Amino acid sequence: MPPPPASANATRLERAKVNLAYLALGSKATVAPSSIATRSFLTTLRYTIRYAIKRLIRYANGLAFFAAPSVGMGMAIGVITAVAKFGWRHRGNHFRWESMKARAQSGHDGAADEELDAEGQEAAKRELNRRRREDVWMRV
Repeated sequence: MPPPPASANATRLERAKVNLAYLALGSKATVAPSSIATRSFLTTLRYTIRYAIKRLIRYANGLAFFAAPSVGMGMAIGVITAVAKFGWRHRGNHFRWESMKARAQSGHDGAADEELDAEGQEAAKRELNRRRREDVWMRV
C-alpha cells in the first residue's frame, strides 16, 4: 500500500523534502508526492541509481585484483624517483672532475680560485650597498 500523498498546497521546501524522502525510502516513506508522474519518475530514478551503484561495486571488486599490484608499483616508482632526485641534488662536483683536472694541470690553484671568487662576491656586495646608500628613494 503506497503512503498517503502530500497536500497539494505545500510549500516548495516541503515538496522537496517529500520528494527526497520518497527517493531515499521508496514506498516506505511516510508521505509520497501527490503527483503520479513525480512518484513514477522518483521510483525510476531510485532503481536506476541503485542499479548503477551495484554495478560500480561489482566492477570495483573485480578491479581490486589489478589495483593491488599497481599500488605497490606506484609506491616503488615514487621511492626510486625520490632517491634519484636526492642523489642528483647532493652529488657534489663529481661530474666536473675532468674540467677540474684540466685546470689543475694548466697551473691553476683551486684555493686561489676560491679566494678570488670570495673577493669578487664581497666587492659586489660592497658595490650594491654603495648604490643603495646613494639612492635617495631607498632611504627610510
